[in-house]
Amino acid sequence: MATKGYGAQFTRDAISRTPFPGVIPIVTNTNRVAELLGAHGIELARHLRRMVRDDDVAQDLLQDTLLRAHRALTRLGPGANERAWLYRIATNAALNYLRDKARERRAMELHARERDADEGGHANTDGAESRLALWQRVADLPERQRVALTLRIADELEYDEIAERMGCTEAAARANVYQATKKLRLGGLP
Repeated sequence: MATKGYGAQFTRDAISRTPFPGVIPIVTNTNRVAELLGAHGIELARHLRRMVRDDDVAQDLLQDTLLRAHRALTRLGPGANERAWLYRIATNAALNYLRDKARERRAMELHARERDADEGGHANTDGAESRLALWQRVADLPERQRVALTLRIADELEYDEIAERMGCTEAAARANVYQATKKLRLGGLP
């Protein structure tokens, strides 16, 4: 007797061993992802940590990897190499993150250069260098703080607009901007 799910097949013997006789156990994608996490979670976390060099980001990417695996589990054929499949998903998630981070850093550097040009060219190179250093430090902030601060400063949005774009409350947007500026001030830059 076969059930739908991740290729799980149950025999009459397996059904008789269930705590509820006569009830067919169903293996759900959630159970299967939990098993994959138990089997490969630590090594995937290490792999992601080596790629992005940030524990918090690696944990976020691991969660993203497991969500993607959960969505795509039905496409994984029986007998497929699950470990390699998970590694490919994790690697793609990390590469996407690194690509986005590099793109964001380039955009911030471009914005800093454009702002310098608008303020009178290269007459004040010390100011230009400190602004570039500041935007590089902004790029290293946690994602939500970085996005909130960038929307507030670079895009000159109000807190309600920031909240709408970030999908959070106005108070959370305000708190993210506050925490970002606090971290930047503690680092010695204005």
